[in-house]
Amino acid sequence: MPVTSLGVVVARRHSKRLPDKVLRPLLGHPLIAYMARAALASGLTNVILSTEDDEIAKVAKTYGLSAPFRRPSVLANDFAQDHEIALHALDFVENRERTHYDVVVLMQPTTPFVLPSTINACVDGVAGGHSACCFAARPVAEKPHWMFVERPDGSATTLLEGALEGARQHSQNLTPAFLPTGAVWAIRSEELRRQRRIYAEPLRMVIMDRARSIDIDEAIDLSIAEAVGQHERFSLIPVARNRD
Repeated sequence: MPVTSLGVVVARRHSKRLPDKVLRPLLGHPLIAYMARAALASGLTNVILSTEDDEIAKVAKTYGLSAPFRRPSVLANDFAQDHEIALHALDFVENRERTHYDVVVLMQPTTPFVLPSTINACVDGVAGGHSACCFAARPVAEKPHWMFVERPDGSATTLLEGALEGARQHSQNLTPAFLPTGAVWAIRSEELRRQRRIYAEPLRMVIMDRARSIDIDEAIDLSIAEAVGQHERFSLIPVARNRD
């Protein structure tokens, strides 16, 4: 039986570091347009927007994304938990449609260059039942083995236990490390309800390349995305039809 999947694009209005972030222009389109189109062009069974803001919902609708509810304010503040936002959307849609979704897929428009194939691969990563969550990740450029933290007395020590010497000084000797891109998390619905966290275990990753992995938190990130997008000739993904 095919796996049913609910895609939830999450977008709130009041970003502290970059106000109105998801409405900012990128390569001629608002930031939210890119994730909207990637999600709609993927194999997800259904895709909706979770937002508390009418303007975001209006802009997203022009790119084919429906917003069947307004997210409660308690789930739109700085401390709202991602698993609660996902469960709110899942409960709303399942109750309205009187149906069940096997997988819920949380997607953030702040990683605009994600491809539909990455979304599909994340769903495939949990579809077989061997993993509870599959998320998009990228290789880290800065090795955690080379990072330091400052002690309360002002002295420095390595983040990971052990001295920075010998084989540890050569990147080819180090175990590769990965960082979530912030683009996609696919979670089996039953495990989301049971574990009540996005990173429900056991975990699996889908690796994105660095150009596609740009995550926009601050103004400088938007400038970098604009430059990379122009250089790589990234464009808005076409969608054959809109979904209601």
